[in-house]
Amino acid sequence: MFSHPYSRVCFVTLILAAVLTAAGQLQADSKAAVSRETVSRETVVARVTNDIVYLASDALEGRGIDTPGIETAAKHIIDEYTRLGLKPGLPDGSFRQPFPVNMGDVVISESTAVVLTGPTDSRIELKLNEQFQPIRRGANGTAMGSVVFVGYGISSEEDGYDDYAGVDVEGRIVVMIRREPRQGQDGAFQGTRTSNHSYIDRKLTLVTERKAAGIIFVNDPFSVPTADRDELTPPSSFGNDGSSVPFVHVKQAVIDQVLQVTPLKVGDKLLSTLAEVAAHIDETLKPVSQPLDGWAASVSTQFEANTITTDNIIGIVEGEGDLADETIVIGAHYDHLGYGGYGSRTPNRKGEIHNGADDNATGTAAVLELARRIAAGPKPKRRMVFICFSGEERGLIGSNYYVRNPVVPLSNTVFMMNFDMIGNLRDNRVEVNGVGTAEEFRAIAIKADQESPLDITIVENPFGGSDHLPFYQKNIPVMFCFTGMTSLYHTPDDDSEGLNLEGAVSVIDYSESLLRQVDALPTRPSFTAVNRSSRRTRNVPYLGVSPDLADYDGEGIMIQSVRSDSPAEKAGIQVGDIVLKMGDRRLDGYQNLVEILTASKPGDSVKVLLKRGDQEIETTVELGAPQR
Repeated sequence: MFSHPYSRVCFVTLILAAVLTAAGQLQADSKAAVSRETVSRETVVARVTNDIVYLASDALEGRGIDTPGIETAAKHIIDEYTRLGLKPGLPDGSFRQPFPVNMGDVVISESTAVVLTGPTDSRIELKLNEQFQPIRRGANGTAMGSVVFVGYGISSEEDGYDDYAGVDVEGRIVVMIRREPRQGQDGAFQGTRTSNHSYIDRKLTLVTERKAAGIIFVNDPFSVPTADRDELTPPSSFGNDGSSVPFVHVKQAVIDQVLQVTPLKVGDKLLSTLAEVAAHIDETLKPVSQPLDGWAASVSTQFEANTITTDNIIGIVEGEGDLADETIVIGAHYDHLGYGGYGSRTPNRKGEIHNGADDNATGTAAVLELARRIAAGPKPKRRMVFICFSGEERGLIGSNYYVRNPVVPLSNTVFMMNFDMIGNLRDNRVEVNGVGTAEEFRAIAIKADQESPLDITIVENPFGGSDHLPFYQKNIPVMFCFTGMTSLYHTPDDDSEGLNLEGAVSVIDYSESLLRQVDALPTRPSFTAVNRSSRRTRNVPYLGVSPDLADYDGEGIMIQSVRSDSPAEKAGIQVGDIVLKMGDRRLDGYQNLVEILTASKPGDSVKVLLKRGDQEIETTVELGAPQR
């Protein structure tokens, strides 16, 4: 980051000069007729820089979905798709896939209410924000009906498990447990890996197909074993599209209160708490679904918010040959935070433009650059669908909308490559996430590494915060590269002059190798579900700290929180401390800490070098047993 105003002006001047120098050649590359081999690296860096600098300029108003700047960005992307000769993605010949987004703070109407009535005139009126929370993923409206318990709301013919077998839920209110059985054991469906049965989209699809009137959702006892951890889900956690049925999340204690009056009956056994129900299902792997006799519910949800329309921008390069019907999606979100407020880490600077140069002008530029390279030939074996998503900063709204409304069938979508924040390459290191989502990906990532000057860190888990996640949830293998957070993340200071633009091109080069190797596979990659905790395996010794990944980008790891009575607290580690060294290894990122802990075992005594203010402090921490 250039702190002096003169340095800032000089940097931008140099960037614009480079862009202008290459302008003649860029125009001559109409429809990318010139192959990549005949284009100099200086030209490639200049055209990628051109995209990033333009998309992150003040004229685009931070690409907020409620600003005119997002439309200017969309036109820029469409102009480039058109120039390259990409085929419009929509059946009507348009590059735009419009969808609605609810704006502003969530306003929950006073009419929102949940009332349960049971045998002997018992009546439970739930308290908003204390005992229940309405969920925007469900529909506005009122649902009334008798209550049916449907376990985890899972139906899997291949696994021989069906929570809906033998129960009629049409016109009724279903009580449903979050996630899936046997999470703490060997798993019910995909072993320790998370199966698609856990995801809310799948559960809502089954509810809709079976014509239930409404949903009462409750946390699973494995993830939330105690009342003090039983937190209600925020209204927008599962999205905002309101396409299902009235949907509320309630505390476990509410369901326990119902079960105390009307236990579930399984033979001679009575299950009178949610914990007993989950334990029985874990033990037998058999549903216990049944009506809760005598109970009825009224569920009213009403949200008031402004709605705007924004667009995913979709262009296609068709494949050639026997695999041309299969599809690879290359995506990135082009929206950002506009003038701040929603999502900003600097609420006191609302009204300042949040340009989002790294997040995610860099990713958008990567999609455009790969579109140039693929359009230049040779023809890919598989169809390449290039998508610049909108609404990501509001909760992956655009990518979620796409997987529910794909322009090509998801059944033939074999891979999704996502780009989000590739502009801060430091020490030549880049993370490749999602490598565990297909059996073939590790060998592909390693081969691409051998051909690249970058230093690659392979991460099995598909990091959950970006537009690849909805594809992964549909059993589509995913990968994406990530160069890390800085303190500028989601602030007005995320500007293009602070980026490593040559580094971004190196990441694009590496990703192109990944992309072309996947395209060259003779058969589609084999999807593999990845355990949601594979970044932090359950066998890792317990330290008890959370690092500050966004606010600190100096030497070591800054501690954001220290858990009470943890090994870290006992060793005197405090919030704000910077961990410089553990054992004989200096730390330069969170991945180092994970590697050190993974290589250790409970009971190990590890020397820790801390920086606290201007002082360096040495302490010893005795690592604890893994937290289950």
